[in-house]
Amino acid sequence: MPADPGPIDRYNRKVLYLDREFQEYSLQHEIYLAPIDLDEETRLRDQHEMLKMIYQDWNNSLYPRVVGDPEKILELGFGSGEWAFELAEYDPDCTVLGVDICSLMAVDQLDNMDYQIANLNEPFEFDEPGSFDLVHSRFVASGIAATRWPNFVRDIHRMLQPRGWAVLTEWDVVFRSDHSIERLGALQEWTRLYHQSIARSSRPQGRKSMRVAQDCETWMRMAGFVNVTTDIRDVPTCAWRTDGLYRHIGEANLTNMRDLIRSMGLFPLIDRQILTVEEFDSLVAAACEELADVNARPYIRLYTVYGMKP
Repeated sequence: MPADPGPIDRYNRKVLYLDREFQEYSLQHEIYLAPIDLDEETRLRDQHEMLKMIYQDWNNSLYPRVVGDPEKILELGFGSGEWAFELAEYDPDCTVLGVDICSLMAVDQLDNMDYQIANLNEPFEFDEPGSFDLVHSRFVASGIAATRWPNFVRDIHRMLQPRGWAVLTEWDVVFRSDHSIERLGALQEWTRLYHQSIARSSRPQGRKSMRVAQDCETWMRMAGFVNVTTDIRDVPTCAWRTDGLYRHIGEANLTNMRDLIRSMGLFPLIDRQILTVEEFDSLVAAACEELADVNARPYIRLYTVYGMKP
């Protein structure tokens, strides 16, 4: 019998699906169903730059000012690694540990940062409890099982020192209109089918919650956090806002959301036989046109929930 491959080898294997690269382990176990290729890496990096425009009122646009100056930071789901890298560069005296199931998109490391590979659906074992001043998590909802979330937040609480902070950021994946929702029929259909595809899984960890953004505050209070705050920002998907900053944000988010609906929906909608390739391409093309409809004033909500461990 061949030896079982080590976790690094297992997590580093890729598979090609409809000309996009995915992590083989995640597809086999229905954990993370988005691509991990250069196109997705570019989207994540551009999205990070857009978020810095949105959160200009934060410390270096990276975390809420109330957090202060953390010395030891844990990032859950580091993706392409920009957030961890910029924080480590911004404060050379801090240390940053990034944890993700896949390290294939991560940027180069600085001396005061490190990456670990772990499945965040499992209990945290990558450091001692009470080790961190700040735990940051961003856009991990598509990789965390619906039933895991209450314990995921409890694990974050356990990893924090007293008076440490947790900051969780997620999109509410529902497209809205500031003018006429009837103009967003394809986006509404994409959302409905995507939610349906995420629920269609033979594995419990394959079923994801589509209410993570709204439920994070409740989970944080249940875990014992205090001073819990929910920061909600409506982010346009094209340049329909009149103020200059949000026109630029809308332009950036148009590219981001066009790529996001394709990358997030490709595998679950087609592999789970909800749409054919042709139907998927047609729906995404129509949805992309609606994202750019300035007359419909489309937007998507961005939630950040943060709280302190007493």
